[in-house]
Amino acid sequence: MKHVVRKIAHWGLLVHIYISMVGFTLALLFAVTGLTLNHQDFGWSEPRVATSSITIDENLINNPDQAALEKFIREKLGLRSPATDYHEDPDQIQITFAAPGKRTVVTINRADGSGTVEMEQRGLLAKLGDLHKGADTGRVWYWTIDIAALFLVVSSLTGMVTLLALRTRRRSGFLVGTLGILMVILLYVIWVPK
Repeated sequence: MKHVVRKIAHWGLLVHIYISMVGFTLALLFAVTGLTLNHQDFGWSEPRVATSSITIDENLINNPDQAALEKFIREKLGLRSPATDYHEDPDQIQITFAAPGKRTVVTINRADGSGTVEMEQRGLLAKLGDLHKGADTGRVWYWTIDIAALFLVVSSLTGMVTLLALRTRRRSGFLVGTLGILMVILLYVIWVPK
């Protein structure tokens, strides 16, 4: 039985070390972006808004093909951001292009083909905050967040397995872990509005 416990502890330690190192960069990124998300008042994320005008070809407005219209606007404005919202009614068409930290809203008047372009840049901290939340980041970043979360879960579980194998530190380690859990619960119960 001792041999089995040693083997489990050995493999738990190896998995813990390597998964922790792989996930370290992502954990550091999400720790920093969590801090910047919580403190947007550092002043580096003040939005800068610029407005301009654009003229849209009548053929694109009269029989709107969403993909063609988005492509035309993207090329005309030099945008790389994907379209995240498209709204069409009898008077106007509105398309939003968004990426972390920036958003462009194009509102097209169907009567004369004129368009108003509002470009908002929110700075580095807003970009980091959007990366943290996964806002307007696309599928690859969506999966990156999930993979980072899985790395942290595996790292935590294998850390507990490793702690079980350390007789001299087992009791104090689990005591500190239990105190950490209780502290988070108390903070939530006492200070978080319900």
